[in-house]
Amino acid sequence: MDKRRAEPEVQDCDKPSPVVITSLTDTNQTSFFETLCQTSPDAVLAVAADGKIVFANKRVQELFGYEPQHLLGKKVEELVPQRFKGHAKLREDFDKDPSVRHMGTRPVITARHKDGSDVPVDIYLGPLQLEGDDGGEVIRLAQAVIRDGADRWEVQQDDLVRRVAMNAAANGIVITDTQGVIQWVNPAVSRMTGYARTELVGQNPRILQSGKHEPAFYKNLWETISAGRTWYGDITNRRKDGTVYCEEQHISPVRGDDGKISHFIAIKQDVTARKDAEKKLQEANEELAVRLEENTSLQEILREEAIHDPLTGLFNRRYLHETLPREIARARREKIDLSIVAIDLDGFKNVNDTLGHAAGDEVLEVLGDLFRATTRQSDLVCRMGGDEFVVVMPQMSMDMASKRGQEWLTAFQEKQRELPDRAADLICTLSVGITNIRPDDDGMDEILKRADDALYAAKRQGRARVVLKE
Repeated sequence: MDKRRAEPEVQDCDKPSPVVITSLTDTNQTSFFETLCQTSPDAVLAVAADGKIVFANKRVQELFGYEPQHLLGKKVEELVPQRFKGHAKLREDFDKDPSVRHMGTRPVITARHKDGSDVPVDIYLGPLQLEGDDGGEVIRLAQAVIRDGADRWEVQQDDLVRRVAMNAAANGIVITDTQGVIQWVNPAVSRMTGYARTELVGQNPRILQSGKHEPAFYKNLWETISAGRTWYGDITNRRKDGTVYCEEQHISPVRGDDGKISHFIAIKQDVTARKDAEKKLQEANEELAVRLEENTSLQEILREEAIHDPLTGLFNRRYLHETLPREIARARREKIDLSIVAIDLDGFKNVNDTLGHAAGDEVLEVLGDLFRATTRQSDLVCRMGGDEFVVVMPQMSMDMASKRGQEWLTAFQEKQRELPDRAADLICTLSVGITNIRPDDDGMDEILKRADDALYAAKRQGRARVVLKE
């Protein structure tokens, strides 16, 4: 006999090994298992690890209203009431720990019928492994055997009234009839509301209303529980002494032997302290957010001040030394031109000595405005200090940079003539030195020095001119 078909070793009964089908190639064996599943009095599903149904027997249609083929490829959540949001997480947890869960060991739960109604069910859940032919890849499935749980559901609902009242004594418990008249309360309700039990029994819960909710709020609550659904939410109520408090409520309908709703059970918890703490935490978080925003804005301001010249608004020497190495590296990497322009004002000392430093500052501001109006967004314009400036111009040849320098010379003199008290001998001119990066440059300092050499050559040749140095 093939050893792979040997019976599995007996495991611990608390966590038995999953059923393993070692082959489905044998037609008779396949037919046997198909017949076995299809004739089962219970609904049988096989679910893949991603939650998709890969097998459903005929009993599924009787229990849930779906034809079996309709469910194939659908998520198993198709059969789960929409209010159970966490079912996908439970399915993932089972896939991680696929232990057998027997019928009758847990409370009956509700599934969803095709028409949207709830179906009480008892479920067996266990792992199933499908082994491919010749020892192929093992497919992990979950097997669900689902039984109509209506009988157990009725017993369970009857028992729920007594069990919840006993086990949830730490929370307030109120039982009303279908008209909302209070039938029973536990001591926790009296502590929560300040009313004695005798003052509440026979009354309607509206005795606790605070006036904080609109009529539509209570209308929705009653429509929900009257339709047989559970209502969950927060209600602001008023104690006997007039103080307002917030309670978290879980209101569930209870059905009698005839299936009709006979009572409502409300489980209450005073969450006033928690709500106050949440409000204070929210306020603290909002204040922190404001402070963080202020801190971020301050950091941005400080950063701007650190890299800009306060008089002209241009970048400063520090920013040039941070940025120029990156521009040089990018120009070399992309094999593009990078022109460096060194600029110095001619006659600036004369303006300061004759008209004062305020007039000199006006000249510098005029030049700063001119640079902003005539340079590209990609250009980098820096005031190095005093009347010295550097302009970095990516993707611009020396000839194009020279043309731009000539335009600055002309425009700068014209702009100064618009200033008051500017005689011809008090109009500053520009000396401009231009270079471009070379493959053999050692770095930023060598390039800046070559631009400075061109600038000083312009000074020596009579000022108010542009000199290029390759």
